[in-house]
Amino acid sequence: MKFIFLILLCVVMYPVRATSLVEGVIYLKNGRTVEFKGRDRLDIPRKHRDIKGMRDAFAKTKQKEVYPIEEVDSVICWHARTPEYRRKFLPTSSVGWMWIYFETPYIAAYIYSKKGYGVATNGGINIYQRRGIFSRSKVKYYLRKQGENEYYFLGKTKSRTGKTFREKLCYYVSDDAELCESIRRSDTWQGKTVLLLREYRPRN
Repeated sequence: MKFIFLILLCVVMYPVRATSLVEGVIYLKNGRTVEFKGRDRLDIPRKHRDIKGMRDAFAKTKQKEVYPIEEVDSVICWHARTPEYRRKFLPTSSVGWMWIYFETPYIAAYIYSKKGYGVATNGGINIYQRRGIFSRSKVKYYLRKQGENEYYFLGKTKSRTGKTFREKLCYYVSDDAELCESIRRSDTWQGKTVLLLREYRPRN
């Protein structure tokens, strides 16, 4: 099993397995919120799937609830043992469900995993990935600046930051020359390089 750390509280890529049930809150586009806490759980969605939640999840009398993806604005969830570590997921029509790696008033970074996500007992994100002999399932980075509607495809996740990856980063934030220089010097873990974008400040 190969682990790729993304430098944000135990972010790990695992071979595919069932997504963990978590506590959380669904934020609907109509302004309504739906909570799943205590004895209730929801399943972290993936691809373009609807959200499924269960009331009294660990009893024989459990009841399922389904919320269509087109009605959902976002989801915030956490492991029941570590509610202080909350993770936000965003549904997008162009890509699917993405985990928000980080967001600032100027820019946000996202990770998309075709096989889905889970939350570990310590609050860290598990990014699931199937590995075959000749291929592996998709895990990708996306970026979006404040005020933009489209998501910028940065590339597939890897362990180290390559020159091509750094140049794609610099192209997207070329209006911040100082940050670009820091990115070009960043010969380290890929996730750590992406975190440099938290310092992004657009220069007009």
